[in-house]
Amino acid sequence: MAVRVRERLGSKKTLWTTVCCLACFAAATALIFVQPPMIRRLDLMLYDVFLKGLTGGEPSPVPIMIDIDERSIAELGQWPWPRYRLADLLAALYEGGVASIGVDILMSEPDRTSPLLWSQQINEDFGIEPDISGLPPELMDNDRYLARILAQIPVVLSAFGTLDPADSPDVLPRVVKVNNHFDRGVSSSQSISDYVPNYDGIQMPVGELGRSATYIGLMNAEGDEDGIFRRVPLFSSYDGIDVPGLALATLALGAGDGGITVRFASDGPRSLQVAGVEVPVSRGGTLPVAFRGPSGAYPRYSAVDVIRGEVPPEDLAGRVAFLGSTSAGLLDLRPTPFEKAYSGLEIHAAAVDTILSGRFITTPDSRVGLELIVMVLTGVMASVFFSVVRPHVALPLGGVLGASVWMGARYMMVSKGIYMTPLYSLVNMALQALSSSAVRFWFEESEKKVLRKAFSNYVSPEIVGQIVKQGSVSSLHGEQRNISVLFTDLRGFTSIVEKMAPTQVAGMLGSYFTPMTSIVRESMGTLDKFVGDALMAFWNAPLDVPDHPVRAVESLLEMHRALDELNLGMERDYGVRLRMGGGIHTGPAHVGNMGTSDLMDYTAIGDTVNTASRIEGMCSKYGVGAVISKDTADLCCGRFALMPLDLVRLKGRSAGIPIFSVLNQDEAQARERELQIWGKAFKLYIDGDFKASLDKCLELLKKCPGEKLYQIFAERTAAMGENVPDDWDGVYTYESK
Repeated sequence: MAVRVRERLGSKKTLWTTVCCLACFAAATALIFVQPPMIRRLDLMLYDVFLKGLTGGEPSPVPIMIDIDERSIAELGQWPWPRYRLADLLAALYEGGVASIGVDILMSEPDRTSPLLWSQQINEDFGIEPDISGLPPELMDNDRYLARILAQIPVVLSAFGTLDPADSPDVLPRVVKVNNHFDRGVSSSQSISDYVPNYDGIQMPVGELGRSATYIGLMNAEGDEDGIFRRVPLFSSYDGIDVPGLALATLALGAGDGGITVRFASDGPRSLQVAGVEVPVSRGGTLPVAFRGPSGAYPRYSAVDVIRGEVPPEDLAGRVAFLGSTSAGLLDLRPTPFEKAYSGLEIHAAAVDTILSGRFITTPDSRVGLELIVMVLTGVMASVFFSVVRPHVALPLGGVLGASVWMGARYMMVSKGIYMTPLYSLVNMALQALSSSAVRFWFEESEKKVLRKAFSNYVSPEIVGQIVKQGSVSSLHGEQRNISVLFTDLRGFTSIVEKMAPTQVAGMLGSYFTPMTSIVRESMGTLDKFVGDALMAFWNAPLDVPDHPVRAVESLLEMHRALDELNLGMERDYGVRLRMGGGIHTGPAHVGNMGTSDLMDYTAIGDTVNTASRIEGMCSKYGVGAVISKDTADLCCGRFALMPLDLVRLKGRSAGIPIFSVLNQDEAQARERELQIWGKAFKLYIDGDFKASLDKCLELLKKCPGEKLYQIFAERTAAMGENVPDDWDGVYTYESK
């Protein structure tokens, strides 16, 4: 029955493990397509961890930053500066030999510090007309002064795209030339504006500034949904015009007037070429920035030093310069994976470095399919680990599997620049671990119930607890073990119960078996069965009992002691006195559940069991209460007082077997002299000196008249006389049980 239950449990366990595996895979697959906010944020966190593996290395020397820092403001005046000062700064950069300048400052309003505007404002507010007639005409309007400088140098001014149609400029922005290249078979009707953000309005630099700048670049940049800036826009669109981002436009200008070439594939823009570098275009026309690490990776020069000519020309020549501010008061600080306050100016520099260094981070078109494949493979392995392998092995294996997925994804990012998230595989593995562990726990508890039910009637609760703790039902299936088998039987039981009612017989047997089974179970023995008045038990199965022969013999002696006490009540309640015989043999046997598919019993079979049964039958033949085989006696290592009984060939066996009676210590001491004489008599018999043996037996019968053992050997030796058979081996053959 237990095996059938286990088989049913095993099949159900496999079924439920499979169901859970599929459910976990379905849940993880759904996460890929549904992309709940928490999962997206976890994915971004993993991206940041891998991104930090790209840090270090020598950055490109091309991008530099011109910083309107705290010192510049302290020495040259508060911000905003008059635009003639910006003009002087830009002119100094141009004279220093910079290839292009990207101005990360939005100048969408007139400079109100211009003398002309200032005097008008004073007149309007106070009715006073300041005298500015002595100023040169070129200094009357700071914006016009700056515009003249802009017209002479390679500069990209910032604009800002909006969703407000009211922000429509009078003049459309002048942008870097964009060339479209279409792969063979790709429709030429595509435009990059179909794939990038489209703005309804644009805040342009004021008046002549926008018209005088070489190009306009959008300064728009948005963080991901967690507010972290990880990418810069390459392109946006306004009124059908493809407007590059500030970083891309400045790099394209610094590389010459070759413009930007966008390559289109069937699914949209795949890459663009700028400064001789092919740049992969990510989703939404953005470029993931491969930051070198925290701030300070790129050369930064204070604006005041540039104006005063204190920056060596070789530090400026051929560089792509970004002009802006890292001052906290000007609020151009952005959170990145490396810092909470990372200068927007340095983000542009990092973007140019990413392009020129070729440190691109891409996502393959087949990303979802590849992630699904990895998720299936790792999920199946995790399911096997957590449902089949023992927990102390499964957990390290699961850890190794998870670490392998993690390291594989990290390697692809760091070495190949390909980001494939391990998140869904790890989530799937975690779900597999939880579900498989839950299924395993549920069915292990069910198996423990099977174990408790299977063994609770055989062994003590303590042993049942140990079997359950081991969590194994292998012993139910059947196994070869070396065991000590005990058979007991009541002498003359048939004649005793002839005069008793069945209810009395049942009550008497219940009173007899209760202490006997307790003795077996308390000595770590396993109760096999009751057959009428007979009892069968064995030791060393289902659990190991190292000293099982000793425990078996001790139990038999304890049974006799308990029976002496029990007989006091038997005489009072039933008018009878019970006598018991017990036999023990030790050897190999097959132990496990046996029977039919409908009825099974945990038992032992084999020659050892049959021999133990035959040995028990010797008790009545020799008139003793306990008989053990030599195999058992040898393993007891002198722990008991043994009395040799005979060398017998039992029914069904070809070889002789020495058998012994076991005495308790008190009885052995009381019969010490008698046992010495018997030991000599038995040896003489085995040696074939029948006459001398007979004399010893007769001597013993005088001291112990009616002792059945001595009577048997007296008759046997008398019958043998002085004739010793040629094939004498001392073995006596029993033809019956």
